[in-house]
Order: sequence, then structure tokens, then C-alpha cells
Amino acid sequence: MTSVHRARIAHGDGRGIEHVATEWLASFGADYPVGSVARGRFLLQLIVACGPYPVLRDAYFDNLERLLAPLPRRMHPGRLVIGLGSGRCGSTSLTALVSSIAGACATHENPPLLDWHPRPPQLDLHVRRFTLLAQYFQVVFDAAHWWLNAAPALVAAFPDLRFVGLIRDPNATTRSFMAIKGAGPGTFNHWVAADEGPWRASVWDHTYPDYPHPTLIGPADGSAKAALIGRYVREYHASLAALQRRWPDRTLLLQTEELSAAKTQRRLYRFIGAGRGVLRDLRLNTSTIEDGAQNFWY
Repeated sequence: MTSVHRARIAHGDGRGIEHVATEWLASFGADYPVGSVARGRFLLQLIVACGPYPVLRDAYFDNLERLLAPLPRRMHPGRLVIGLGSGRCGSTSLTALVSSIAGACATHENPPLLDWHPRPPQLDLHVRRFTLLAQYFQVVFDAAHWWLNAAPALVAAFPDLRFVGLIRDPNATTRSFMAIKGAGPGTFNHWVAADEGPWRASVWDHTYPDYPHPTLIGPADGSAKAALIGRYVREYHASLAALQRRWPDRTLLLQTEELSAAKTQRRLYRFIGAGRGVLRDLRLNTSTIEDGAQNFWY
């Protein structure tokens, strides 16, 4: 589905978004074979653009069940592992490391996008998806910044859950965000309300916290945005520390700068407890977002 298609869906063509999503599913769904990874990713794109409406949810799970049908079912459900991090912190590399474990299904920011304050329809779809995948894979993993505030609900649903949190130097993280999001009017600023200031709205806005609009927007170098990002990263790290204090036995925090070290990767695999993955030097999504764009959707 092209960016033009996504934009037309997002704007609804003057009609209800659910109606337009249904129409686009009927028009383009035949291009993607039922029971294929390609069809699943097509449906996930629609869910990103429109939301987890029943027609898209049902089509997605019908496809996923058909995709999984040839695989043997496990006698006992696999373990759910959730990757956490502020973003621009190595979560794509973490996903690739987990994906190297035999019998693992590892995804990165798999839709639907989860609001910073999660809404039940979004979270319910994820829980249903994790539950289904755990019937076939010994490790089910997803990494996304948005899992932070969903942690209590996930622990309640999956008693054997593990969390892996990434912590990167805040200044380096802020610079990386600024390099991707840009500076000045018309760029993305996910950390203020979408209708405030000179910034452009995005479907990702609701996945981050909203901060008070800065009194001074600042020069074109984006200093106001950078200050908001820096606050977000520091607060996210504090929340990860609180998560570890609350669930010390099920939480592992790693430094992003040490993620490529063999000893760190061995520690990760021991913590997950489902066999060792491949030790390798990974630095995905460095100065880009393309390494993780749908490559780890399932």
C-alpha cells in the first residue's frame, strides 16, 4: 500500500474512516494471498492508518491463524518477552538478537500502535495476538516504547512475562531523535498536542506523552523540541528503574552502548531462558528508521 493510499485512508475521503478502511480492504486485499506474511503486513498498515476496527481485526486474525496452521502447536505456551526503551535506543537491534533464538517470534513495534495511555481495543488485540503466537513459539517478543504504561496489564495476562529495558545516554538519544524528526516548522514533534505549535501531526503522536507547550518555540535549530525530548528520555529511564524495582525478577535493564558485547548478549539470552541466540555485532537503524520498518511485523 502506497503512502498516497495511507494518506487517503487517514483523511477518510470525507467519509467515516472505518467505511473507507473496509473499502480499501475489499479493493486491495485480493493482492495479498490469505495466510501470507505479506497479507498480514498489509492489514497491519491498514490498522496503523485507521485503528483496530473489527473488520480489520477479524481479517488480521483470520490471516494469522491460517499462517500458523502448518506449524506444530506447543504443549505449553511459550514465554512472552517485552522490549522497552524510549526509542532511538537500540530496540531494533535487540529485536534482531531475540529473533536469532531458535523457536522465537520477534517483532518490533508491531501494530496496532498503542497510545501512551493505552486504550482497551488496542491492548486487547495485542494480548490476543501474543496468546495465539505463544501456542506456536517458545519465545514471543515485541519491542516498542509504548509498552511502558501497559506493563501492569501485561503482567496480569502473562504471569511468566519478562521485560528487557534499554538505556542509552540521554544526550545521544536526544540527538538521534532530532536527526530523525528534524528541526523547525513542519517537522514532527510527538511530545506536544498535535494542534499546538508549528509542528506537523503524525499517527505516532498519541504513542508518546504530551508535555505543556513551550512558552518559547525557539530558533529553527529545534531547541524547544530537543528540550522536550530530553525530558521524555530522562523520565522514561526513571520509569524503567521503577519497573525494575517493582518486578526485579522479571526485569533486565541493559545499556545500549553495551548491546553488541558478547557478554551482554549472553546475559540477555540467559535471562530469557529459552536457549542461546547468535552472538553478533548489530547496530540497526543507525541514522535511519528503515531497518525496522515492517521488517519485524508479523
